[in-house]
Amino acid sequence: MSIRKVVAGLLITAGIAIMAVPFFWRATGEKQTEQLISEFEQTLEDDYDEETDVEEEQTSISEEDEAILKEGGVIGIIEIPGLDIRYPVMEGTTSKVLNAGIGHIEETAGIGESGNCVLCGHNGSRYGTFFTPLSQISIGDEVMITDKKGQEHIYEVTETEVVNPYDNSIKTQGEEKELTLFTCSQKGTMRFVVRCRYKEAGVDE
Repeated sequence: MSIRKVVAGLLITAGIAIMAVPFFWRATGEKQTEQLISEFEQTLEDDYDEETDVEEEQTSISEEDEAILKEGGVIGIIEIPGLDIRYPVMEGTTSKVLNAGIGHIEETAGIGESGNCVLCGHNGSRYGTFFTPLSQISIGDEVMITDKKGQEHIYEVTETEVVNPYDNSIKTQGEEKELTLFTCSQKGTMRFVVRCRYKEAGVDE
């Protein structure tokens, strides 16, 4: 076999390997996201069973679930049906959090609480879709968040805007129940912001 053929074969192999890298990272991210959601839903199921059957002995969640639900763990699940978005919500905005789901700005109101609950997510991450399609949202669309008690909180989109990355008004707190979502825009030089008002709450079946 000639050296030219060997070199050509190596170049083809390297090219295939390079093309496969993005698919690997996306599959890894999606697998982690699905696992977090599954564990969160299982925890809700376990809590529901314990509350509705008082005669059964109380069962403790696994050490793994307990670790996930501690500080930095999953605090809810956000769904935007119109955009096919469904991700776990976690405390904080570290890279670890944002590579697995949607981050909750810790100094803002909690899910379903009075005040402004602020959530952020990646736009164009190799680990998943996250808030990439957020700019396609429409006024009147619904955003649903299920909290750790299994209660579903529904918000309605009232406004969208693009602001500079240093605009802290998106975290402004008030007395009304509000939700603000944001992600990077214009190659990271700006932020795309979605403002929502609280609509209703119900129990997640």
